[in-house]
Amino acid sequence: MRKLGRTTVASLLVSFVSLLALGACGDPPPAVAPMPPPTTASATPVTTTPPPEPVVPAPQPGQDGGLYRTAINEGIESWFSRNPVWATALGDHRFDDAWPDITKDGEAQTIADFRTRADGLREISKVSPQSVQGTQITEFGTDRPALDARVLADKLAGEAEYAAAVRPYEKDPGQVLMMIGYGMDRILAHPYAPLQTRMDALSSRLGKVPALLATARGRLDKPRKACLENAEMVSKGLVMLLNSNVTKVDPKTIGNDAALAARLRKNAEEAARAIDLYAKDVAKTFPADKAEEQPIGAEAWGKVAKLTEGVNESPADVKKMGEDEIVRLQGELDALMKTAGKPGETRQTFLKRMETDQPKPETVLAEYKASANRVEEWLKKSAFVTVPWDKAKLEVVETPPHMRGITFASMNVAGPLDSISDAHFEVNIPNAQMPAPRKNALLSFHARGALDGVSIHEGLPGHYLQALFLRASPSKVRKLVWTSTSGEGWAHYCEEAALLADFPPAGGDKARAQAFYLRFALQRATRVVVDVGEADGSLTLAAAAKRLETDGLLAPDAAKMEARRGMVRPVNMFTYTYGKISIKKLRDAVKAKEGAAFTQQSFHDRFLAMGAIPVPQAASAAFGM
Repeated sequence: MRKLGRTTVASLLVSFVSLLALGACGDPPPAVAPMPPPTTASATPVTTTPPPEPVVPAPQPGQDGGLYRTAINEGIESWFSRNPVWATALGDHRFDDAWPDITKDGEAQTIADFRTRADGLREISKVSPQSVQGTQITEFGTDRPALDARVLADKLAGEAEYAAAVRPYEKDPGQVLMMIGYGMDRILAHPYAPLQTRMDALSSRLGKVPALLATARGRLDKPRKACLENAEMVSKGLVMLLNSNVTKVDPKTIGNDAALAARLRKNAEEAARAIDLYAKDVAKTFPADKAEEQPIGAEAWGKVAKLTEGVNESPADVKKMGEDEIVRLQGELDALMKTAGKPGETRQTFLKRMETDQPKPETVLAEYKASANRVEEWLKKSAFVTVPWDKAKLEVVETPPHMRGITFASMNVAGPLDSISDAHFEVNIPNAQMPAPRKNALLSFHARGALDGVSIHEGLPGHYLQALFLRASPSKVRKLVWTSTSGEGWAHYCEEAALLADFPPAGGDKARAQAFYLRFALQRATRVVVDVGEADGSLTLAAAAKRLETDGLLAPDAAKMEARRGMVRPVNMFTYTYGKISIKKLRDAVKAKEGAAFTQQSFHDRFLAMGAIPVPQAASAAFGM
């Protein structure tokens, strides 16, 4: 899924919902002392002064729905105005023509501000009701005020911690390029407004790209090796996109506004030239072959993981979880090979044989569309999860250029505040311009038997269904917050859960479907080891790629892409397996608690209804665990 968090650009990473810093508001108001009982009347009248009216303290923000809601709304307003690309992605389009302030001072102010606001938000959570019902939901803007306050406090502090630890604008020249790509994509991808309106905003954004790049170039200081390699690929994709027909708009389609069409094209051409010059300057000044890897350190990794993803384990324990899962999955694969393998096959050669059944590049999209349709038909007949079919609208498309260097497939869904609910299931399709190893790696990923698992993960019942549940949330906060351990964890969990729920694989070949699930699961489990290992310095980029080849069973070029991703986006790759295991543990605990009353569909519905918050918080709020 196109992550709306650290998977976007650095300014987005340090900019989440800001709430008012409210000072010392953690203690509830003191109770009003009761009036003393009346005294017995005496024979002698006594003149008395009426007792003063009791002084009732003003309600604290967490106790009063209006004040709480104001704090939330003003915080979101601050978030969106500071992060116009993020606002566009989430469906607030007042800032579609702008970029965020990425100067050093601007970033420092945001980090300090978010830390302060996170502290204030935690104080709000202490005096907020745990849950409200009926008209109070409207009053507070949520059904669970205390939970929302805690979620946002951790998210704010986590984004600030990430920016301070990873230093993306200093260490990654691709961060600004990714932001430009997202800033374009979120305007182009979904028809949230008339084309003329969207193209006008895009033109304005593109006109500011040269100045944005100049600021970004001034921020760079000893960028990381993997980030330099990724920036080279992203820059080429962006230049190709800007020089494509995307920015060559027929005036007839935008109200015969020829001036806008000309301005858009001119700004796109100037942006493309600026990106090309920026990339060449960076490559010349900072040769990738001489750059250092610069791990962020285990302590920083652990702080970010705890705040943004709800991880309570140490980095070492998380890494061990990955190692243990690798061993478990290898055992399942070995057992499968005893019945579906051939004599003398290794794990690699077994899967290699499976991967030889591949679609041609020109038929990849068509086969993914057929797979998505087959998954939908199964869901309509099964008791797996509730799907709001009247709102589901999924389209399978090619991955946009700015994502082709770091993803195989992804979900691009309209923002939760948008009035539309369409989504793009994006598939990275090999083309004639790609080097042969990279093309072969992509075709191996898209092999028949793997298609269904990818469709389940990205579309329904994976990422897209979770996005539909987010849109229906009574909480504005939980509409907007997306954590990867919950989001990617849910999508990866669905791959296995669907097979166990008797999803009919393509051609009825259950062994092939199981083989590819295990391949993907081993890849994700190895990511846990790589994510932590690259951060704590125990794995170099080359060593991480080797682990992804041997344990993740990836082709060499694909393993290099994955290893690079771990360096570019630390504290992200571990979330798939960590989240899957967390959801499975929660499901088993709920099943043990509820006994015969437990149903898979009810569990899935209740989990998704909490949004994409960290699993421990969802477990407490939805299941009392």
